Parts: sequence; C-alpha cells; structure tokens
Amino acid sequence: MNNLSFLEDILRDTRLALRQLSKAPGFTVTAVLTLALGIGIATALFVVVYGVLLQPLPFSHPHQLYRPVGIDTKAQENFAFPYISIEQWQEAAKQSAQIAFTAETKTVLDTPSGAQQVGNVGSSTNLLATLGVQPMLGRGFLPEEAEGGKSHVVLLSYSLWYQAFSADRHILQKSVFLDGVPYSVIGIMPPRFHYPLYENQPEVWTPLERSRLLTSSTGNVYDRFDPVVRVEAGARPSTVQEKLSSVQGRMAQMAKPGDEIATRIRLTSLRESLVGDVRPALTALEIAVALVWLIACSNVAGLLLARNAARRTEIALRRALGAGRLRIVRQFLVESLLLSSASALAGLGLAMFVLRAFRHILQHSLPSSVSFDLDGNILTALIGLNLLTGLAFGVLPAAIAARSGPGEALKNGGHNASSDRTQSRLRNLLLVCEVAVSIPLLVAAGLMLRTVRSLQQVQLGFRTDHIVLTNLTVPGYLYKDRNVNVAAWQPLLEKVKQLPGVQSAALSSVLPIGHSVEWLTVVGKTPWTETTVWGEVRAASPDLLQVLGVRLRAGRFFTTQDTSDSMPVAVVNQTFVKQYLGGHDAVGKQFRFGRLLTTATIVGVLEDIHQDAVATPSKPEFYLSMAQLKPANPLYLPMMGRSMQLAVRTHSAPALMVPELGRIIREENPHLAVGDVTTMDQSVEDSIGNQRLAAIVIGTFGGLALLITVVGLYGLLTYAVTQRTREIGIRMALGADRRRVMRMILRSAFVLMGLGIAIGFVSSFWTNRLLQSFLFGVTKDDPWILVSGAAVLLLFGICAALIPAGRAASIDPMQALRTE
Repeated sequence: MNNLSFLEDILRDTRLALRQLSKAPGFTVTAVLTLALGIGIATALFVVVYGVLLQPLPFSHPHQLYRPVGIDTKAQENFAFPYISIEQWQEAAKQSAQIAFTAETKTVLDTPSGAQQVGNVGSSTNLLATLGVQPMLGRGFLPEEAEGGKSHVVLLSYSLWYQAFSADRHILQKSVFLDGVPYSVIGIMPPRFHYPLYENQPEVWTPLERSRLLTSSTGNVYDRFDPVVRVEAGARPSTVQEKLSSVQGRMAQMAKPGDEIATRIRLTSLRESLVGDVRPALTALEIAVALVWLIACSNVAGLLLARNAARRTEIALRRALGAGRLRIVRQFLVESLLLSSASALAGLGLAMFVLRAFRHILQHSLPSSVSFDLDGNILTALIGLNLLTGLAFGVLPAAIAARSGPGEALKNGGHNASSDRTQSRLRNLLLVCEVAVSIPLLVAAGLMLRTVRSLQQVQLGFRTDHIVLTNLTVPGYLYKDRNVNVAAWQPLLEKVKQLPGVQSAALSSVLPIGHSVEWLTVVGKTPWTETTVWGEVRAASPDLLQVLGVRLRAGRFFTTQDTSDSMPVAVVNQTFVKQYLGGHDAVGKQFRFGRLLTTATIVGVLEDIHQDAVATPSKPEFYLSMAQLKPANPLYLPMMGRSMQLAVRTHSAPALMVPELGRIIREENPHLAVGDVTTMDQSVEDSIGNQRLAAIVIGTFGGLALLITVVGLYGLLTYAVTQRTREIGIRMALGADRRRVMRMILRSAFVLMGLGIAIGFVSSFWTNRLLQSFLFGVTKDDPWILVSGAAVLLLFGICAALIPAGRAASIDPMQALRTE
C-alpha cells in the first residue's frame, strides 16, 4: 500500500511539474537546449571512449591476453622478436601461458575481378586458439600445417570473401592464388573479427612454415614477429613475465657485442598496448566534455535558482498548507529530472549527428577496429548520465527552495532578504565557475586552431592540387626472370600518359606524405666527408618533378638519356647538402650505395619536401633513376621489383579521374594489383587529421562553453535587474542618472567575469599540457592566445550585459515605486 501511495505521489508531482514547465516555455526551452548540448557531446564522446577503451576485444576472455614488450639496456621498447626468442618463451611458459605470433606482409591475390593486393598475416598455427576465435565457416589451422608441403592453406576475411568472391560458401577447399601459388581455402573469419596488432586489417591468413622459421636470420620477412600471450586461468601474469624475462636475460648474455637485444620483458595488456597512443587525446577530450557538461549544469542550476526565487510565495503557501521539506525537494527534483530527460532525447539526436559528421576523421585517427555505433551499454550510460545531470543541477536549488519557512516569506510578500542574499551569492558563484571553466576551453581551442593554421601554411615543397595517387604491385612470379621496369612499369606509364585529361604521370618508390615504407641506406666512405653518410633512398621516373611541381636547386633531374647503359646518376635534396656538404655544391660528387659495385654521380639537388607528414621535417634523401636499376642491383627488388607509387597530374578535377584510373590500369595490365586511388589533397588532409579533429572538437566545445556562459550571464543580470527594480527606482528618484545605473550593472558583470577569468588563467596552464603533443607552430603558454581567449569572453560578456543594463537604465522611478 505504501508503494502504491508513493507511486501516486510521484505521478501527482510529475503532472504538477509538467504544468509548471509548460507555464514557463522560455525557461524550459532554454534549459533543455543548454542541457542537450552538454549531454549530446558527452554521449558522443562516450561512444568513442567506449569503442577505444572499454569495448571488449572480439576474443574469448580478452582480459587474459597480453602483448610482450622488450626493453633493452637503453630502456628502448620494441614489440617484435626473433623466432628463437619466442620458441624458448613457449617452452619456458608452456604450463602457464599460450604464445602465438604473426608477421604482416603484402601479397597479390588473384580474384574473379582481377589481381588485388591484400594484407597477409603469416601466423603460428595456434593463433586462433590463443585468441579464442573460431572461423565463421570451415576450420582454423592444424599443427601439422606448419610443416613444409602442408602450409599452402589460407583463411579469408569476411569482407574479402563477401566482396571479391561474392560470399560463395562453396569456396571452401577450392584454391586461390597468392603470388601465383595455389592455396586451399579452409575457412572464413567472422564478420566482426578485427586483428588488432596491425593498423590495416589483413584480408588473408596463412600458416608460417617451421622450416623457414628455423633458418631465418636477417633480411628475411620471417625474421621478426609480433607475439601475443594468453595467460592461462589461475596463472599470474607477473609469473609469466618473470619466466619470459629470465629467458630473455640469458639470450642477452649470449648475444654478440653491439647486438640490440631486449634484456627483459614486460607484459602489457593487449587492450592497453593498442590504445596507449590515443589515450592522452581521449583524456583531453574527456576533460573538455566534463567542463562543458559542468558549465551546462551550472547554467541551468542558476536558472532554477532564479526561477525558484520568483516562486517563493508559491513555495511558502505550500509549506503553510502542510507540505514538508522532503515533499518540496521531491517536487523540484521531479521537475529537474523531466528537464534532463527531455534534454537526453535531444542530446541523443545531437550525438548521432556528431558521430556521423566526424566518422571519417575518427576512423582515420583511431584504431581501425573501433566501432562508433550505439548499443545497449551506451544507452544505459545515457540513462545514467540523464539521472546524474538531473541531480547535478537540481539538488541545490531544491534544497534551498525547501529550506525557507512559510511565515517569513508570506509576511514579506514573497521577499526574504537573507534567502535573496544566499541565492544571489550562489548564482554569482556558479557564474564565476562557468567563466573559469570556459577560459581553458577557449584557450585550448585557440591553440588548436593556431596549430591547424600553422600546418596549413607549411611549405610542403610540392604542389597538392590536381594529383591522383595509387599504389601498384606486380606478382613477382610473373616477372622473376625479367626486368619489371621494362616489362611492366614503363609500358603502363606510357599508357597512362595518353589518357584524356592527363597532363603528366610519374612513378616513384615513395611519394610524399607517407605512401610507402622508407628504405634507408648507408653510403660507404667518400672523399668529401668524414662522417657516415646515410639517407632515405628511392627510385623515380623522369617526370616526377613535373607531376609534383618540385623545384630544382641545382643541376638536373633524370632524363630519358639516363638508361641502364649510361653513367649511374643520383639526385639529392637540400637537407643532404646541408648535413654532409655544409651547403656547398654537391653536383659532381660521387659515392657508392652500400654493396653497389658501381659509383653514382650526383647530378642535381632538389628542394626539400615533406615526405612523412606535414609536421615532419625533411631528412637526407637520395633519388635513383628507375631505368638504371638492373635486377642484379641489390636495390632493385626493394625499390621497384614489387611495388611502385603512381602519381598522375590531371587537367580537370582529380576526383573525376579517381574512379577511372583503377579500371584503366587493370585493362592495361590485369596482373597488376591496384591499391586505393586517392588525391594528394586528401592525403595531406589525412596527414593533419589528428590535429584537425582536435581543433574541430575542442573548438566546438569552446564555442559551446562561450555560448552557455554568455546565456548564463545574461540570465543572471536580467534576474538581478528584476529583483533590484525597487532599489534602482529609489536610486534614480534620488538623482542617479541612467549612465550611473548602467555602470553599476556592468561593474557587477565585470567583477564576476574578471574573477572567473583569473581563475581560468591558472587552470589553463595545467590543462594546456594535455595538448602539447598536438601543437605545431605554437607554444602551450602562448600569451597572445591566453589574452585572446579572455578578450573574446569579455567581448561577448559585455554584449550580454548591455541588454539588462540598458533595461535597468530605462526603469521609470515612479512606476517602480508604485509597483512595490
């Protein structure tokens, strides 16, 4: 019976709360929109944080999975280890842990639609068992499939099976060709399976041959592996770590002098090893979201305090008619929860919009396995946030409303000086807190916007407009006994140059902004320097400078006369000249690359270009002519024997060429595997994606904080003018002019904002440290950014204060006194 009575009281309070809120539509709409901003961005961020930090990995008992980290005598860390180390780990920890390992490579897969370059993970046969994963169709690897002659079996990813083989269930036990070698398909991986160790999700899995593992040493694709450890139930990770470290310590003692080898092992949870790089960014975003949420709650709490003060007579009458303090508190909390519930619905829509708008940037900046979809856990968190929000801004106003007695309020016509002063101080305190919290957000937004602007103004050294890019891979088995440049690259390049809309085209082993792995080489002793000369070496066709718009500082670039029968030549960049020649003339200098038997002559110097990323400075670089690299040359295979990057400069918009280029290349040479076709503009944009995302998100947060704070200041001053109407009327009746009244209102606004800005300055020095790794071209304590943030807030604050100040100055003294 008591439960039924309680429910009836709640329903009665709900109906009353709905009537009260409907009577004040301006207040209700303002409160709901303010809270919706705070709840919406908090929900959107929670979806991201949940996907990165909290969502369980798609494995059985993921908390038991760890990743070994090797630490050497210089405290440097690495995640890849030779097979001999992993084999001894497996023996030492076989009672307490399972250890699997993988190696990532690229291979060419023949599909019904043509050759396709795919990511191939060679793995130990116990990988799926260690991860606790079963194929959706078929089976996993068997232990005997690690032996030679039985290892030509393959697992396909769900996406590859669905897209390249039309989800054909009869493909099991059929053969597909990887680099021209037949592999029997034994299974299809689950659709939501993501292998987390590699940035790009692999499409095929093949077993590693034990015979090749045992003979691997250096320079082999199977030389280093990425291990995963599953600690058995009941075993302690620290015990497993001690066993692995003991083995590694013995191996380090037997290592040759100068060998870089880990001396101990630290087990890091698989989840932590994957998200460690993005955790600082998410922490900064969490703080920003919490600050905006606090501002929103403080703002609505201030609105409720002002509204409750206007309802003091109503509250006093209810107290006089027998309503207890608990009943008054409950009534006001019901109103607060109704406001937060309506705000949660609006915030959910805002969160979905934000996630959809930023999906591309998020997917580029965060681990590829992260999902940004709403699920039951996220909806549960939204309900919890809704309750927390309702309590956060509702408890204090409700408690204050229920504290005053009925007699004093009724006797003074609803005015209680002591209560007025208390509520006024609380509203002032809330506003000061809002301003103090807004300053770090505005300063952070200024720092990130300045960073993006600095990145956009970086002189890349090449043009980005009207350039289409793609990666090409040839199956090595088809060109094993032929010069791939003559047989494949040059015919393709000539065909592309003849296409309508193409201005020029070029091939290079590496194109700017990180399109391929850099190949580092060391030059032997030279007569023109006493230090060891090293640089990043790449092969290129003669038209590369024309396509990219790179300027020559001295000499020339490659021409069609630089053939395999002519004198070997090379081109270097300015950084090379500065570092090894002190800025002196490099043209004519000669050197040998590593094991090359022939001497190359420098014939040109290029302007520095940003190769790795926009924010990464140039390194010493060597360019070699593709036509001069013969199959006998040690640099032939890594430079151009398997993959090349194609750059095409177009007359028209490059987006028009993107869908056609891949099709045209396949028609010319169906054996070539074509990678993603994109534009140089998009590549550069993706390079600054992390900073751009941070600038957009924090800038949005700063704008929201500014908007909410200004609305709060306007509401506070408007209410203060209403409450002080009689006082202002008396002042004006006694001779105060309108200018003095306006100064009085503006002075109170300046005092509150000044105090909040001072506190905000102090806190911003701490919060800006979280952004330090994202900044470029600006320091975290830039005084101009700090002053600008305060100036923007003051400017908008003055605009918000002028309206109520003007209203106060226009009060008619006689009308105000008659009303009182």
